[in-house]
Amino acid sequence: MKNTSFRCLWIGQAFANLGDIFYVVGLISLLYTITGSAFYLSLLPFTTTIFRFFSSLLAPLVIDRFPLKRILVQSQWWKTILLVCLGIYITNFNQGFSVAIIFFIALISLLDGVAAPVSAALVPQLVPKDERMKANGFLNVITQTIFVAGWPLGSVLLISTNSSFIIWLTVMLFAVSTIYTGRIEISEQTTDSVAPTNWGSIISGWVAIRQIPTIRTLISIDFITTLASSVWVAAVIYLYVEQNLQLGEEWWGYINTSYFVGMISSGLIVIRFAKKLERYIGFFITFGLFLSSLLILLFGTTSIPALALLLACLYGLPEQIREIIYTKLFQDHATEKTLAKIYAAWGAVINLTFAGSVLLLGYISETYSVKTTFQFSSTLIFLAFLYATFKRKDLQGEKCNQSPSSQSSNIPR
Repeated sequence: MKNTSFRCLWIGQAFANLGDIFYVVGLISLLYTITGSAFYLSLLPFTTTIFRFFSSLLAPLVIDRFPLKRILVQSQWWKTILLVCLGIYITNFNQGFSVAIIFFIALISLLDGVAAPVSAALVPQLVPKDERMKANGFLNVITQTIFVAGWPLGSVLLISTNSSFIIWLTVMLFAVSTIYTGRIEISEQTTDSVAPTNWGSIISGWVAIRQIPTIRTLISIDFITTLASSVWVAAVIYLYVEQNLQLGEEWWGYINTSYFVGMISSGLIVIRFAKKLERYIGFFITFGLFLSSLLILLFGTTSIPALALLLACLYGLPEQIREIIYTKLFQDHATEKTLAKIYAAWGAVINLTFAGSVLLLGYISETYSVKTTFQFSSTLIFLAFLYATFKRKDLQGEKCNQSPSSQSSNIPR
């Protein structure tokens, strides 16, 4: 964890994550200033989700043909260049045209869909296997801390400056991120002498998921919990504050802060007790699911504000510990290229799953009540707990010594 390349990776990711937050803050303000339309504001997450989905589907075509570090550095540079073009455009064309801005958002989202799985796949190459749990916990703490601090900081900057300034600040953050990413030193795997067909590349991540039992089980669990996790989106929490707590809008912010404090705390716990967690990986996954189901059920039924904050914080603990364990198991069961393609395939599914679940839970909240929404979410997580219990043999950490090739020689590289 103390090597220079890993330090460059997390510093580069930190600047990139902060830049992503400022980028969204600046674009929301810019689009609203230009159009004054809620429709155009809704196009921002819609465009981002759809184009990341298509990019994730096609990412294996790039991953099979270029070294991972090169892909990450080039995508960061092109993202920086596109933001420079966006900044020049809105500066010289009277705040620009909304359709053109959506076009820039689409192009940047295409780059994000490729960069995200590649970035996640670099950690195993920089950190020894026995330190990966601690490294993942450390990256989690950095990411969640930036997320908690970035949004209020972005809001303060927006109040004191303007959207154009924030876009140019984002350019600087991405430029610094790219410089640090370029300093990462890794030994890339050699490219296969026989390049796979385009279709073979596209489906390779899905084939790997099907052929590696541990990853297949983890992704099945994650699919169910992703459907449930949409209860934490702003629209549902806003209704929860209004219907259950009967308090002002500011409590939406308090609850979200408590939730992320729990997630940050879980990262610190992983860093401190990484070795112990690795011994009982299967237990922490199954027990964490059961605990999450119980906590979200209690959260959805309480009308006591202080208890709601406590439950939101506690919910973040098992949620993020599971996520860190998932990452560790993914890294142990797949080679670098296969891991990147698995993340790409799963990223495509997650984008659509999350978008669909937001609509579903929003419908349940409006048609029935927000309490029913949380009960539904709790039931989904409990089903994931039952499935994890049934598949507990696939969740044993001791099996992580197996390489994908030892499980099946047909897994694409």
